[in-house]
Order: sequence, then structure tokens, then C-alpha cells
Amino acid sequence: MVSWWLKDPKALLASGTEPASKDGWDLTKPPANEKEARARSDWPLWKQAIKEEVAAHKKLGTWSKTKGRNKQHKAVKTRFVFDIKHDAEGKKTRYKARLVAQGFNQVPGRDFDETWAPVPNAATSRALFAVAAAKGWEVHHVDVKTAFLNATMDKEMYIKLPDGVESGEPAEVRRLNLALYGTKQAGRLWGIKLNEELEQMGATRSTVEPCLYEWHHPVHGRVFILVYVDDLIVAGESLAGVAAIKSGISARFDVRDMGEVKDFIGMKVMRDKASKKLTLSNPGHIMNLLQAFGMDTCTPSKTAMASGFKLNKTGENLLPEGNRYAELVGSLLYLSTTTRPDIAFAVGVLSRFMSCPEQDHMRAAKGVLRYLRGTSRLGVVYSGNEPLQGYVDADWAGDTDGRRSTTGFVFTLNGGPISWASKRQSTVATSTAEAEYVAAAMATKEALWLRKLLSALGVDGGAVPMGEDNQSCLALVNNPEATGRTKHVDVAYHMVRDYQARGDVAFYFLPSAEMPADGLTKPLPSPAFTAFRAAVGVGEDLGAVAQGAEIVAPLLGEC
Repeated sequence: MVSWWLKDPKALLASGTEPASKDGWDLTKPPANEKEARARSDWPLWKQAIKEEVAAHKKLGTWSKTKGRNKQHKAVKTRFVFDIKHDAEGKKTRYKARLVAQGFNQVPGRDFDETWAPVPNAATSRALFAVAAAKGWEVHHVDVKTAFLNATMDKEMYIKLPDGVESGEPAEVRRLNLALYGTKQAGRLWGIKLNEELEQMGATRSTVEPCLYEWHHPVHGRVFILVYVDDLIVAGESLAGVAAIKSGISARFDVRDMGEVKDFIGMKVMRDKASKKLTLSNPGHIMNLLQAFGMDTCTPSKTAMASGFKLNKTGENLLPEGNRYAELVGSLLYLSTTTRPDIAFAVGVLSRFMSCPEQDHMRAAKGVLRYLRGTSRLGVVYSGNEPLQGYVDADWAGDTDGRRSTTGFVFTLNGGPISWASKRQSTVATSTAEAEYVAAAMATKEALWLRKLLSALGVDGGAVPMGEDNQSCLALVNNPEATGRTKHVDVAYHMVRDYQARGDVAFYFLPSAEMPADGLTKPLPSPAFTAFRAAVGVGEDLGAVAQGAEIVAPLLGEC
């Protein structure tokens, strides 16, 4: 057992040495509770983390002693939640213990009213990075420490602290003064507090994206602040402007100034300012996922899903209770909605079987892992100065269970994707033209919002070009006449005609062989899939390029 670091637990983390394991505990994973933490050989690290957490609460005055309380208000229990923080490469950065309230015991109307947290649309983050790369902006990252505790509790509420938190005293009831993590309204109260402080600094909240703020200065120019709960991205035309905003934020909150953004909500951000190139990837998340499911040494595959492959519900060969299918698909969903549009269709299909997964579904999910095994350094790549461009496609009746069609669209900016989707349509289409028309309406809604978002970021453009590969659909978009085959189409989908006529979107014909959105509606053969990946702006991140790394050569075979 390692013992030299017991007096200084942080020294072990800095050295990169793993504490010796005993009694079969997996020290690569955080403990489930304090009892387990005490039984492990890395307990000094967790003990130090608990000590720091309690000290922070006492300094802030999160709770206070009370002689009596309203009997109508039942005390909510609290506990410590443990986590091992990693960077985007998967390297350990710190051990974290957070005191949280068991908010599921709160009563609506008595303990809380509204719930919300400042989380932007994923496309907003990517759009900001794409614009910053093209314009050469400075992009910095600020992390607010114990963010929720900066907000005052809005309801009379009491908590029961874990044993030993108050100088060895047994668990006692305390009056909660600040928005403790775990309470239902904590995220909303923090969002309100942050909004007040940013507006006092002179920042203006965007009407398009409530988590985006803009600050003007006569000398430093424009600075944008993107809020993701307690992580803030500060992007501006000048370093002085970014520094001014960071100084204002640090004067109001206790923050970690991370400097130029390197990691953001699990994404690895890499940038080459000279060539105005920026990449977003998730290599660390992918490797952790492969290891968690025992696929880190498997044989890679060329595609996320084999061409012509179909999955359906048979009710046979069900996975046993306690299977990890939902966990796996949930992790893949995160990847498919952040930096990997190339797996969006495959993951969308897998997510249809969450309620009663079968053996075939699990094999297909592991097939996606085999593909990721060989492409862990791929991500979205922004380079150049290209305007917003949209592509939309549909696969008619591709769902064999309900015969519903699949919508696929992708919007690119400066060479990389900022928004994409692969979704099963809510109704059954009776023709390919109808399926494409429904998809066009869905993509039009996204195009209108992206147009407003980019305008807020200072990127003004005209009508959004929209590539479509179905001539019948284009006829429906450009002509209001109804026929016997289309008169049943819901009026909600006809909005695409109005925006086409107004010049907000511009649909044009694009042959199927050149359609980038094709890979978002159906599984493609390897050559077509590779072309799709390149067309939507998925490529190697700058880390792989700098190291001269190549994608692991995909081979045939099983793990």
C-alpha cells in the first residue's frame, strides 16, 4: 500500500501514481457513498475532499443553527456525492466530494415552485466556437466554484447534515440559507443570481438564446459570454475585453480562471489560430466508455452500422434484468449530440429499444463501440469562412415496426457542423414526397433559429440555402396547389412555403449522390459513409494531426 502521500493526499494526484487497491475495490471509479469511501485505500483523498467541501460551506454560511422550526417543514436529508474529475483526455485532475440535498423529498408548492437551470442549446456552443475560429477571437474558460451557493434560498427549508459535519456532533437539523446542490430550485436560483450580476456589469441577455450574453465596449469591442450552469465561455475580439469580463466575474464570484479554453463540458477544444482552425472532440469520453464495456481492445469496424441493417422489436431474446443497455445508449447519445454526427443515425435507432432491449440490440450498440474504437480522435472541424448551409433528407418508412420515416438534417458553418438531427417522424407518411416535405419543415424551423442566433453573434446573412434531393418535395415547397395525394398533409408543415416565399430559406435541388444528410437517415456502405463523414465536417482533431496519428485501420472480425 502506498503510504508516503498520506500526510499530503494531493501529492499523489500530482504525481500521477494510482493508490494501491485492497479488498477488491475499483479505485478508478468514485465510491457510491461515504461508508465505501472509508473502506478504500484512497480514503485520505476523499477525506481531504470532504474537508474542503465542508470548509467552503461554513465560510459561505450555507446553513445556520435553529432553536425550533415549523413542524410543517420536514427536514430533508443530505449526503456526500463523490466524483473523480478528468480532463478531455481522461487524465485525473482532482477528487471531488459534494454535499447534496435529497431533493426528491421536497414537496412542490411548499419547498419549491419552479425548476430550471442555465443550459444552452448544444448548437449555440458549436456556433460560438465556429464564429470565434473564423474571426480569430480570444476564447477563454471560467469555472465558478460552488456556483449554486451564491444564490439565496427562496423557501423556508431545513436540512439534516451527515454525522460529523458539525465538529463531531451527531446529525442535527439546520436552517438552509443558500441554494444547496440537489435542491430542486438550486439551478434556477443560480441562473437568476448570475443574470443579475452580468446585467449589472453591462451585459445584455440574448433574446434568441437565454444563456448567451453580449457586452459592448467602445475600445475593446464586443465580448460574448456563454453560460453552461457554472462554466462560462468568454469570447471576444480583443484579449483586453475578455480580461475585463473575467475580472468583473471574479470580483463577484469565487472562480477558477482556466485561461484559453481547452476542455468544455467534456469536449476537448483544440485550436490553431494561424490557420483559423478549431476542433471539438471527445477522446477521453470514448476511451472511458470502451473500457467500461470491455471493448478497449476490440477489432474496429469501418461504419457505425452495416449498410442495409435493420433492427426491430421481436419480444424474444430479451436482455436480463440489470443489463447496461440504457447506460451504453445514453453515453452514445451524449457523443452523437456533441461532436459525433457520424453516429447520430445509429444511436437514434438504438434509442428506440430502451424499454425492452434484446440481444440483437446490444450487439448493434457494441458495433457502434467498435466503430468508435478506430475513430476516437475524430470530431467536428471548423476551418475557413463559409456561410451557413443546410441539407435535409428523409428515409421513407425506414422504421420496420411502425413504418414511420426518418428525418435527417445538418447545418454547416465555416466548414463544420453546428446543428444536426436524425429523428423518427411523429406520423406515418404515405409517400416519399410527404416524408421529405415533413423533414423540410423540421429543418426550416432549425434554420430560422440558427439564422437569428448567428445574427446575435454578428454573422449576418441572407436566405439559408437548403439542399433537398426530392423534386416532388421541391414542387410542394414552391407551389401552393394541393393535389389528391397531398391534401391530407397537416397544415403545420406548410409553413415551409411561407418562409421560402419570404426569402428566409432557399431550397434547391441537390442530387442524392451529393447529399451530406443521407448518412443521417440510413446506414451507408463504407465508401459512402466515409464521404458522408467528410461532407458534414467530421475529421481528425488537432491533437491527432500534431502527433501524426492515424485512424486505427479498421479490420473485419469480432472482439
